[in-house]
Amino acid sequence: MKKGIISLSLKISGPLLGLLTALFLFGLLTDAFSQSADEALRLFQKGQETDKYGRYQEALNYFERSLKINRALDHAEGISANLNNIGVVHLSQKRYKEAEEKFLERGSKSGLVDVYLATERNDEALKLLDKITPKWNVTNPYRIQFHTQHGMALKGKGMFKEASSEFLKAVSISEEMRQKIKEKTGFFSGGSAGGRIRAYRGIVAALSERAINGENIDKEFAPYGKNIASSSFYFSEYTKARTLLEAMAESARKSQKTEIPEELRENEQSLLNQLSAIENQWEDTYKKGEEPFKELVKRKEGLKKELDSLISQIRKEYPIYASLNYPKPIPAEELPLKDNEVLLEYAITDDSSYVFVVRKGGVKNLIKISLSKEALEEKVKTFMEPLNTGRHSEFSMNTAKELYDILLATPLKNVKETEKLIIIPDGILGLLPFEALVMEKGKDYKNSLYVGDRWTMTYYQSATALALTRMLKPSTASNPLFALGNPVYSKDDPRYIAYKQGRQEQLFAQNPNQYAYRGITIVGKLDGKSTDGGQWEEVVYTPLPETEVEVKSIAKLFGIQAEPPQVLLNISSNETNLKKVSLKDYRYLHFATHADLPGKVQGIKEPFILLGQVENKDRDDGFLTLSEVLDLSLDADMVVLSACVTGKGKLMEGEGVANFLRAFQHAGARSVVASLWEVASEPAVEYMKKFYGYLKSGKSRAEALKLARNEIKAKYPNPFYWAVFILHGEG
Repeated sequence: MKKGIISLSLKISGPLLGLLTALFLFGLLTDAFSQSADEALRLFQKGQETDKYGRYQEALNYFERSLKINRALDHAEGISANLNNIGVVHLSQKRYKEAEEKFLERGSKSGLVDVYLATERNDEALKLLDKITPKWNVTNPYRIQFHTQHGMALKGKGMFKEASSEFLKAVSISEEMRQKIKEKTGFFSGGSAGGRIRAYRGIVAALSERAINGENIDKEFAPYGKNIASSSFYFSEYTKARTLLEAMAESARKSQKTEIPEELRENEQSLLNQLSAIENQWEDTYKKGEEPFKELVKRKEGLKKELDSLISQIRKEYPIYASLNYPKPIPAEELPLKDNEVLLEYAITDDSSYVFVVRKGGVKNLIKISLSKEALEEKVKTFMEPLNTGRHSEFSMNTAKELYDILLATPLKNVKETEKLIIIPDGILGLLPFEALVMEKGKDYKNSLYVGDRWTMTYYQSATALALTRMLKPSTASNPLFALGNPVYSKDDPRYIAYKQGRQEQLFAQNPNQYAYRGITIVGKLDGKSTDGGQWEEVVYTPLPETEVEVKSIAKLFGIQAEPPQVLLNISSNETNLKKVSLKDYRYLHFATHADLPGKVQGIKEPFILLGQVENKDRDDGFLTLSEVLDLSLDADMVVLSACVTGKGKLMEGEGVANFLRAFQHAGARSVVASLWEVASEPAVEYMKKFYGYLKSGKSRAEALKLARNEIKAKYPNPFYWAVFILHGEG
């Protein structure tokens, strides 16, 4: 025996050995079970992630592998979750038989209702819904799902009055939920299969059908407009840039103080306090049972009606206060439109779309487009493809004429050339240049008549945002122009070398490519269904010496020196110097540089404007991103983004397109000019010089843009060159 070591010898009996062996094996099994359960969960989460991006087959693979493990483990909760998600994926793929099988196996009545709705088995859906009517104690998400499905089944049977009532219940609960959460991005796409947006689309469709059928307004919808068409318009506004509207109102509250009479203020505060007190009683009352809970709900509904009535009164008597403190849709008849303005608002629903023709005083016409959401999106994508891909010679006059006939021919029937158009797009229409739609086909691009030839046009994210903008004070910015252009992207650039040597040197256009910014991007599989196995590819942004000419010309028009802080060119046009400028002191902001979409440069996961890549300090990286623009504080009449794809972005359900147009308006710009595809550099410089020339001659922003467009069109007839820029906001 070695020193310091104690040896113990135990005689283990048979029964004890068996017990120890059993415990050891149980430990191994438990560990194996735990590892398998973890793997099942990991696969399930991967399935959820890929499903979110529409990569359905990939998601299905993950869910099925997770299901297999959960079946082996006899894990009921995991089996149920996977069956449900597999059913939902099949539903998205329109594989209705497989979806129905999975929902039946899981026992998901709500899933089965969605299958019945998708396959137009509305009577079966209603029969099943009767069996799952919500009890008093069910959650709000379930109530939203139930009332939405009920509305869809009734709408499918042509019972539009009953359907609109059910959709209203779902929308009301959704709005209440939305008010309580801080992060509202993605709210409309959340919820059960199809998202909460279904109820909003449903109510617009049901009310629009009632209006087209000539029905009169009823008590239930009277608070939302003077007639059924106006009520439908109101709910269409509910899914137009809501987050932007709320951000604009919050920003304006800080700088524009508005008050209401003390009596109204006290009444308002009393109602708000009572509603807040009810929220605090909610959980305790729920525990007391059905009757006390129903009584509390009744009290809450009564107080909400009182508050809504008070807000309606305030909106009529003190519209600015109401707009800033209650940034919700306003009835069409209360929109501050001018006598010579016609507003066209689009609402895309699943089965069809609707166009509201609004003039001063309310909705004058409501037109149905009998084309499904899917079919309309496909036509717009076909139209945009040659413009987005640079194959502009393939621009189709036939498609442009077809889209005009679908979207504008009827709405514009009684609109005079002297009247101004305001377009409120929906969904994918936010990426469409309506000016480039063809009214009359000629023998070629030059001899055809386009919408932009006849009308002066502007775009708005929503009619409510238009109303809010027009109620706010005009810009008080003391300086006329801030402009940025021709940044330096490489330390090898002669301009940078000269700067370091204490001298100046211009970069001529002979060979600017060697001084480009070079980054890395990933190009996914050609099928577009997955980025797995994608290839890394170099992305190149060359210097833009022509933008220096552009910026200097514009500065000369305004009578200002092309030097910091009001003009940043060459070395000075980097992020660090931009941050030093008090941008809120400038009436016009002009950016002439590269811009691109998320993922085009490795590590940059949002849209960006490319600034100078030299002489940046601290954490400044030379990329002005969308979120950084959202944090700016502006008081600008107009921001001009003379750069590529600044009007493109991610489509968000109920919010429109997340792009720089929206970001600069969020930051305080009353209007933004942006591009919908990659601009041709030299024509863009000509475009901007002409545009500002017309502005300085006294033309409005919308008129100046139209006149500049017409001149560019005469020289470069293909719409790729002249339809690229659009104006959002006040024209």
